[in-house]
Order: sequence, then structure tokens, then C-alpha cells
Amino acid sequence: MMKLRRKSIKICVTGVAILLCLLSPVFSEEATRESLYVGAQWLQENLDKVVVIDARPKTLYEKGHIPGAVNAEWTYFANVNGQPGTPGWGEIFEKDKLAQKIGALGIDGKKPVIAYADPGGWGQDGWVIWIMRLSGIENSRMLEGGFSAWRAAGGKVSTTSVAPKARAFKIPSFQGGYKVTTPWLKEKLDEVVVIDVRTPFEYKGARIFQEKRGGHIPGALNIPLDSVFREDQTVKSVEEIRTLMASYGISQEDEIVVYDTAGVRSAYMVMVLRMAGFEKARNYDSSFHEWAGNMDLEVVEGDMPGRPTLKTDESVETPDETPLQEDAPENV
Repeated sequence: MMKLRRKSIKICVTGVAILLCLLSPVFSEEATRESLYVGAQWLQENLDKVVVIDARPKTLYEKGHIPGAVNAEWTYFANVNGQPGTPGWGEIFEKDKLAQKIGALGIDGKKPVIAYADPGGWGQDGWVIWIMRLSGIENSRMLEGGFSAWRAAGGKVSTTSVAPKARAFKIPSFQGGYKVTTPWLKEKLDEVVVIDVRTPFEYKGARIFQEKRGGHIPGALNIPLDSVFREDQTVKSVEEIRTLMASYGISQEDEIVVYDTAGVRSAYMVMVLRMAGFEKARNYDSSFHEWAGNMDLEVVEGDMPGRPTLKTDESVETPDETPLQEDAPENV
């Protein structure tokens, strides 16, 4: 009898272990998605416990928004003085000014922050969460499916604008290595994987948003932002995203820099990549506007990524036969 009982226990334990192995990918996927997204039902149940940011344009916010949400377009957090293409245009504010802007939204870092926008847009909600994370607010996530998902779930809609009470908030330093600058990228261009998340039309050379020049950064791979979404505008699974990146030869160990025109779409992509385990993904928030505006920096037009041209000075190109040029990776 004792032997039979031991055997039964052993079979039971083995069965549980097998079941956990089978279910662990499901649990892992769910937990991973929950690190970046919340559902509409969750937000309805926790609306009084979070700070909600509507990242859409003010005109859309005024037509209807989630009750209690404060409005902050992408330009709220960035320097947009002057003309696109001038140094610093589109880059987030320095940490002290950015902290003041975040505090003015009623954020002190104690309550979770939830951002939303419209699906199929520029990814402004991802931009907001990218800013929250680099500012040290880890408990910040997006509403999956955006405002459309909220309405579809029967969520109430308000047209009353919210004037938040300013809170004290400080950023000792930017966290997580989420951001790169033009000088940094210029020096590291032949050492990192560069992803251009704009449309193929823009990548090839179209100038749609007052870019000083058309084309893309040398070596950049064109992986449009919409490639990480399903038809219903929800983000693909972690495994699907990893498979997509692998098809371009990108691994989780790579140091990745993502850009678009002004850093908004690329911020969203960075957050998705980090969710999928690409922890070295960073956003170049000055993006192509600043790169193309600097006539000392090379751009490439057409379908092919091209490759960085190493130079000995501003006017003389390093010959192709030098070891430095030969050692440069094909796709960075």
C-alpha cells in the first residue's frame, strides 16, 4: 500500500510539473504584456487609483476623453522652438524642466500612470510611457487598444477638460539608457543596429514633415512601426516580435537604436522591443529631423540600408580598402 501511495504521489507531481511547463509560456506572455499594457476593464476598475494621460491632440481630447484624464500631446514634453532640423528640435527637455512638466500633470511618481491614444496613429502613448520610464516612473503603462478599446468596453466619455493639481516631482538622472543623442549615434554608428520605423516611402527619400533632406541614416533597417501590430491594432505576441526581429538578423543581445522623424513612433517601438526582451533598445528622439538637418552627416536614399562612411576629416572619405571600412558591419 505504501509503495502504491508513493507511486501515485510521484505520478501526480510529474503531471503537475508537465502541466506547469505547458502553461508557463502562457503565463510568461501574459505577465510580459502586463508589464507594458493594461486592458480597458482593468482601467475601469482602477480609474480612481491612477493618473491617466490622453496623449492625443487637444482637439480630439476636447471632443471626448476618459473621465479624469489630463491631456499632454507629444510636443508638451519636447523642445519644438524654431524649425525642424535645427539642433535640439524635437528632443525632450533637460531633466529639471521635464520633471516640472511631469509634475504639472499631477504626477509625483507614487500613483501608476496610464497613457492612451488612438490605435493606428503615431504611437503618442508609447512616447509618454518612454518618457515616464526614463524619468524613473516604472509603474507606467499603456491602455491596449487605446481610446477605441475604452469605448468598445462601454467606458464613460467626458468632454470636461481636467486642470490637474501640480505635484512636486524630481528626476535625479535619466534612467535605463532609454535615450541617445546625435553625437553619441555618430560615434557609435558602426557598432549598433539602427532601426528606422518610418514608412518605406519616407525611408526611401520622401520628405513629408519638413525634413531638410530625404532618405535614411546609413545602415538603418526599415522596420515600420505598424509591423509590430495585428490587424485589430493590438501588439503582436512577444514570440512574434522576436521572430520579426530575427528575420532582420537582430538578436536580444544587440545594442539597438530606433528612430523616426521626431522620435515619437520610435519611442513606441523601443517600449515594445524592451517588452519583448530587447533590453538594449534605445530611442533617438531628435531623430531624422536633426540628423538630416546636419549637412556634415550622411544620408542614404533608396531601398537599401547603405553603410556608414568613415571619414578622416570633414571632406576626405576613408578609402574602401582600409581595415576600418572592411570591419564595418553590413547592417547596423
